[in-house]
Amino acid sequence: MRPLGAVPTTTAVTLLDVSGNVIGQIGGEFANSIDLIKFQKLTPEEVDSLQGLPFTISGDEGEPDIRAIARLLPSGEGTVVISVALDSVEKTVAGLRGIFILISFIVLISIAIVARSLIKLTLKPLNQIEQTAAAIADGDLSARLPEINSKTEVGRLTGSLNTMLSRIEESFVIRTESENKLRRFVADASHELRTPLTAIRGFAELHRQGAVVGEDKTKELISRIEKESIRMSSLVEDLLLLARLDQSRELSFDPVDINHLVQEAVASAQAAGPNYEVTISSDNDEVFVLGDSMRIHQAIANLLANARTHTPTGTKIAVNISQNELETRISVSDNGPGLSEEDQKRVFERFFRADPSRVRVGGEGSGLGLAIVDAVMKAHGGSVEVNSRVGEGATFTIIFPQKDL
Repeated sequence: MRPLGAVPTTTAVTLLDVSGNVIGQIGGEFANSIDLIKFQKLTPEEVDSLQGLPFTISGDEGEPDIRAIARLLPSGEGTVVISVALDSVEKTVAGLRGIFILISFIVLISIAIVARSLIKLTLKPLNQIEQTAAAIADGDLSARLPEINSKTEVGRLTGSLNTMLSRIEESFVIRTESENKLRRFVADASHELRTPLTAIRGFAELHRQGAVVGEDKTKELISRIEKESIRMSSLVEDLLLLARLDQSRELSFDPVDINHLVQEAVASAQAAGPNYEVTISSDNDEVFVLGDSMRIHQAIANLLANARTHTPTGTKIAVNISQNELETRISVSDNGPGLSEEDQKRVFERFFRADPSRVRVGGEGSGLGLAIVDAVMKAHGGSVEVNSRVGEGATFTIIFPQKDL
C-alpha cells in the first residue's frame, strides 16, 4: 500500500504493524506531510492503553497539529490510525479569537460611552445645583432648580432645596421691607419730633432775647410752648404704644361689651368735637368680643378722631355695630371728601398723611392714628379696612374674629 498523490484532503488513514511500523497510508498531500516517526510508538499495547480515545500529535514548526484516533485490527496483527489536520480548526479559532477581541473592544467602547452618558445625565442635576448656588451667591435669590422626578433621591433633594430657597427669598424680602419701613419710620419720627422741638426752642429764644414784652404776650408764648410740648408728648406716647403693640406686649384679653365701649368713645368724641353729629346703631343688644378694652377703646376713638379731623365742621358721623357667628364689625362712616384709591392703599402706614386739602383747619394730626388702629387689630388677630370714594365720604371698619368668651 502506498500514498495516493495529489488528493486534496486533510484526513489520512495509516496502517501500522504490531511493531508500530507504517505499512501503508492514504491521504494525499496531507498524508505525505505527516512525520511517520511519530506513529512508530503506536504499538498494540500503546493503542490499547488509549482505550479508543482521540489524541493530539504536535506538528513541526510551520505544520499543523494532528488529531488522531487508533484502533487495533480484528486480527490483532496491526493498528489503523485515522488522523485529521487541525489547521482549519486553528484558523477558525484564530478568526473567532480576533472577532471576539474586536467585539469585546467595541462592547467596552460602547459601555464606556453609555456609562459616560449615564454619569453625565446623573450628575446634571448636581451641576444645576452648583450653578444655582453660584447664582444665589451672586445675589439672585429668585434662582430655582428644575423640577425632577420626586421619586428619586436627587428629585427629593431638588424639591427640598427649592422649598428652602423660596423661604430664604421670602425671608430676605420681608427683612428688606422691614428695614425700609424702619428707615422711613425713623426718618418720619425724627421729622415729627423736630417740629415741636424747633418751635419750643424758637419760643424760648424769643423770650431769652426779650422779644416778648408784656404779661399777655408772655402768657401767649408760654401757652404755645405748652401746646407744642403736649403735641410732642402725645407723639412719643403713640410711638411707644406702637412699639409695644408690635411686640404684642401689655394686652389683657377679657370679654368686652362693645355697645358700652362705643358709647363711651362717642361721648368723648362729642365732647372733643361738639359741632359733629355722631349716631350709633347696633344689630344686637349685647355684643361681646374677647380683647383688651383699653386698646379697643383707643382704636374706636382714633377712628372717630380721624373722621373729625378730615371732614368739615357739622359732618354727620355714623357708628354701626354688627355681629354674626364668624365676626364682629364696628364701622365708622362719614360723608366727608373721601379718599382716592392710592390713599386707601397707604392710609394705614405710619406718618402717612393724605392730600392736605382733606385736613380741616386746625386739625393736623401726627399721622399715627390709623397706624395704631391697624396695630391694635393685628394684636387682636383681627383687621381694619377702608371703603371710600372721592367726594362720597369714607367708611373704616374694624373686624374681630369670633372667639369663645
